[in-house]
Amino acid sequence: MGRYAFLLAAVIALIGALGHFAVPALPAGRIATGCLMLVCGLYALAGAGVGGLRWLPFAPQVQGTVAAVCLLRGLLILPYWFKHPGQPAAFDLLVSLAWVLAGVAFLCGVLLTRPQPITVEPVQQP
Repeated sequence: MGRYAFLLAAVIALIGALGHFAVPALPAGRIATGCLMLVCGLYALAGAGVGGLRWLPFAPQVQGTVAAVCLLRGLLILPYWFKHPGQPAAFDLLVSLAWVLAGVAFLCGVLLTRPQPITVEPVQQP
């Protein structure tokens, strides 16, 4: 199940990266955002165990951080919405929904693929 969650996160991140690179005039902000989304997609694929990407450095820590950042970015629309009612456009809502979905997918992937703790049975004295 965690593997599928990471695959969903990878699809969302990679489609977002392609969307940032597909624009003819690429300002620096779009290039940077596209590169960050590409890296997020690679770490999601590493979490799913696709293509031998397990070697990526600090994969579990980065995946947890990406989950938190995606969730925060997705929920950032709420204070803006309360401060300026009726102001967010449909695009803003759609982008925030995509960020929340990516964050939930990363979070589920991290929680479902983490190693189980090792329990040691105490030695009984005769």
